[in-house]
Amino acid sequence: FVLEFWENLNPSPHKAELAAMEALAFIPDYPALGYVLLGVGLLGTPSLLRALWLAGGPLRSKMSVFHGLGLTVTIAALTLKKGNSLFVWHVIAMSLGVLVFQPAALHSILARHSFKDPETRKARVMDHKLLQMAVMGSVAVGFLAIFLNKPAGFPGRHFMSVHSLVGLFALALMGWNILDAGYRQGSPFAPKLLWVSWLHRSMGTLAFTFALLAVMLGFFNRTAIVDWAAEPIVFSLPDTWHEMDGWAKNMHGENATWMFIGATVLLLANMLVPGGARVVPRWRGDLVDKKTS
Repeated sequence: FVLEFWENLNPSPHKAELAAMEALAFIPDYPALGYVLLGVGLLGTPSLLRALWLAGGPLRSKMSVFHGLGLTVTIAALTLKKGNSLFVWHVIAMSLGVLVFQPAALHSILARHSFKDPETRKARVMDHKLLQMAVMGSVAVGFLAIFLNKPAGFPGRHFMSVHSLVGLFALALMGWNILDAGYRQGSPFAPKLLWVSWLHRSMGTLAFTFALLAVMLGFFNRTAIVDWAAEPIVFSLPDTWHEMDGWAKNMHGENATWMFIGATVLLLANMLVPGGARVVPRWRGDLVDKKTS
């Protein structure tokens, strides 16, 4: 009775709150994933904008950030136009993490070589750190979206395709590198930002490479190579492994799918061979510091 009386007394605020909650629940069935993805966006967007705008770093890696952002927006817009589903947000969240935040994180860490003063270098490393956190948040949402989209049971229908196994390996490498970086930086309250590790750099490169390979395989087809339900477990390679037959072809057509794959290959090539970091004169470094602060 009290609640009904209050609703009649204040109908507009209550309806406004419901409308706001409905707007935030943009991921079907599991709106909490949408809340997490919004938080990830708030975390990573400032550093992403700095990677796009500020001086420093190789030209090809900076262009790759624009490239990945454009590709992700295109994929998201075309896919959502065909309908909203939990699977669609697997595609969008993974694209956001791997095609946008990851190239921006790599560009940021490469950009530190353009500066000599420690404070500017630390600012670029901090951007790398925040962007890598955004990557992990995005891919976690993408992983949960596809995991929850399939029937219950483990392993069940999960991790049967080449795409999923390569993607799982990429996620494992990302997780390892996050833990490795956390160990090397020391205290999170006073982190050591200027450190160098050949192992960390190599593992990060491998993680990015396998993540983009998983993206391309996801575009191409969903070839299942393992049957976890069989006793004993059966591994096989079907005769149709080389034929395009994935969600991208079914939803967008073969030509668009090849364009997505080609754009991903180009992104990977430019990020693996980004060229040297341009040296920014000291006065421009000071300008960058002011913008960053």
